[in-house]
Amino acid sequence: MQIHLVSRHLEITDDIRTYIEKRAKKIEAIFNPVIDFQVVMEVEKNRYRTEITLATRKATFHAQGETHDVFSSLDDVIDKIEAQIRRHKERIKDRRHRLSRREVAVQLSGNEEDTPATSDPSDMLTPHFRAPEKFAAKPMSVGEAVMQLRTSGDTLLLFLNAQTDQVNVVYEDDNGEYGWVEPQFA
Repeated sequence: MQIHLVSRHLEITDDIRTYIEKRAKKIEAIFNPVIDFQVVMEVEKNRYRTEITLATRKATFHAQGETHDVFSSLDDVIDKIEAQIRRHKERIKDRRHRLSRREVAVQLSGNEEDTPATSDPSDMLTPHFRAPEKFAAKPMSVGEAVMQLRTSGDTLLLFLNAQTDQVNVVYEDDNGEYGWVEPQFA
């Protein structure tokens, strides 16, 4: 990781440099690899303005802040960067758990396009499975599930019904109407 320090009307002391390096290493431990860490600091009429740009291979984070103290300005901006990184990681984690429309259609139809065609009839009797997909089963109402389905852009959402504590499914059909599947055990 390269750390670039730029100062305007401010002398960066060894204490400030050490503090920035310590906080940058902490960020690198959270989000590795960090390619570039640029800090721009300036002072104007007893106001310390700090701007940080953090570049990784796939994302760039930027934050700025202004306070009456150098270190509190740095803390404020670095906290903003850490919050952006946490939100970014959550988005990535959520994206992994969503099924695309094609995957849902394949699972519902029972056709496995990923399985290789074999000439041995005994292999055709043994089903081939992909690795199971796991998701966070957050309890929610049917209305909340429909709202989440609308915002996700998917056609199917598996969720834990808060009222019955059972796994339910809401889906959107070709007409744009929503359906709800609730298991009933005999």
